[in-house]
Amino acid sequence: MAKIAPFRGILYNPGKVGDLNKVMAPPYDVISPSLQEALYQRHPNNVVRLILGRILPEDNAGNDRYSRAAADFKKWQAEGILIQDKKPAIYYYIQVYKMKNGGRKTRKGFIALAKLEEFGEGGIHPHEKTLAGPKADRLRLMEACDANFSCIFSLYSEPERTINMLLEDCCVTGAPLIDVMDDDGVESKVWRIEGQGIIKKVIDVISDKPLFIADGHHRYETALNYRNTMKGRVKNYSGKESFNYVMMYFSNMDDEGMTILPTHRIIHSIQKFEPKAFLVNCSHFFNIEEAQWDSKIEPRVRKDFYRKMGENGSLFPSFGLYINGLNSYFILTLKEKDIMDKVFGSAIPDVFKSLDVTILHALIFNNILGISSSAQENQENLVYVKGMDEAVEEAGKAGRQMAFLLNPTRIEQVKSVASAGHVMPQKSTYFYPKLLSGLVINPIGNYEVAES
Repeated sequence: MAKIAPFRGILYNPGKVGDLNKVMAPPYDVISPSLQEALYQRHPNNVVRLILGRILPEDNAGNDRYSRAAADFKKWQAEGILIQDKKPAIYYYIQVYKMKNGGRKTRKGFIALAKLEEFGEGGIHPHEKTLAGPKADRLRLMEACDANFSCIFSLYSEPERTINMLLEDCCVTGAPLIDVMDDDGVESKVWRIEGQGIIKKVIDVISDKPLFIADGHHRYETALNYRNTMKGRVKNYSGKESFNYVMMYFSNMDDEGMTILPTHRIIHSIQKFEPKAFLVNCSHFFNIEEAQWDSKIEPRVRKDFYRKMGENGSLFPSFGLYINGLNSYFILTLKEKDIMDKVFGSAIPDVFKSLDVTILHALIFNNILGISSSAQENQENLVYVKGMDEAVEEAGKAGRQMAFLLNPTRIEQVKSVASAGHVMPQKSTYFYPKLLSGLVINPIGNYEVAES
């Protein structure tokens, strides 16, 4: 199934940059303009300059954020700010984070190379749709720099947790190579593993496991496009060239450290929207519970609303609703298991019919509100928000019409959809915490052969 290889990673040199906390960054797609500026100011060598450089008014072809990233990447290597490891390695990477209830979790995994495969032709499966714009952006960066600056986040299933135990045993006595904390308080620790014996054992265990992409779909497809371009430029193509691989983080979905958060939906710009008529239309498919409030009791009502949402969602497809201008919260719970069959028949695969996100997008967005699939993909009437309180507050702003609050997608649902060869709607999952960028960089220039 999956073909894994160690690699000679490029890492920041603490002797040159000082505090490693100041050169790390979140993934490019969660960096706001204000955070981008803060990261620029935090350190002159912050990885944001490579993964998401500024766009300047005078930019033109050949002089833009991509060419500046390439120049900085080359310069930082020449100056010893970034140093490439001498031996191929895999990198044990754990993240320690706090939960809302105050508890702490540790997600474990490792960074290595995965041989690229077309979706549907091997053991690597997507689970979400992608958009053309982000792929074009990432391809321009990869072509300019010949490097993977951030990891694809993949999942595998191994209930025995053999790999985690192997890596823990190998690293338990040594201090981490990297030990940093991000702005959300998430601790990231990385150990370098060069021993060929332990690397072989890890590869042997994972080699027969299918991989499910949790995050980084756009970057994975970009790596495929880059590989296909490079194949045409190389004489005596062997398949072992480094551009046939992509840097990937591998984490066991059966480990207790895995957390999936929901992404909530804000609706706007629906023409002739009438809240009462909308609720009546929803009542044909959903049982609707209403919790009214005034300003004095709203915090308590909202807290109970969130709790009830979770309770309902653990039993049946269910989500919360707040409509701008109404002093009520609503919980919509699907009336019958076969409603999706009755409405859509075989037009929607069976594996989708019990997913909250599919029910919301197909039955409410498309069928009731009339938001077409293409409009949904282009986010013409949708805004995505992470936090529940943030979603409610956003939906109360001028121009917003309502917020749909979702329960988390379960890991077994992700596995079922991907294994069946399907993809979920955009923003169906938010694997928390995000992987840091800047820990390890994978160079793919000079046609360096990845060692297997």
